[in-house]
Amino acid sequence: MEWLGDAAAMVGFFALRLGVPLAVTLAIAYGLKQLDARWQREAQHRAASLADAIAANCPYAGQTNPMCWVARRQAEGRLAAECRSCRQFSLRQVA
Repeated sequence: MEWLGDAAAMVGFFALRLGVPLAVTLAIAYGLKQLDARWQREAQHRAASLADAIAANCPYAGQTNPMCWVARRQAEGRLAAECRSCRQFSLRQVA
């Protein structure tokens, strides 16, 4: 019967040797996933508020025919850097 205790100890130590690193790895992965989700939400919020701030300062904002960035490019002779981060500016609207 002594072998049963030895076998149980071997199985227990084997499970401990594999289980603890696996549990730590899974805990770290879960924490990083939560951190990434929080950073994604913050980035989306920051991008939305930046787009609103850019649109508030743009004299052509809200213009749809031609698009605001087209009107600004025609008036100023070049596309402003702020227009590239505006919601209205996308390649689908060019064609």
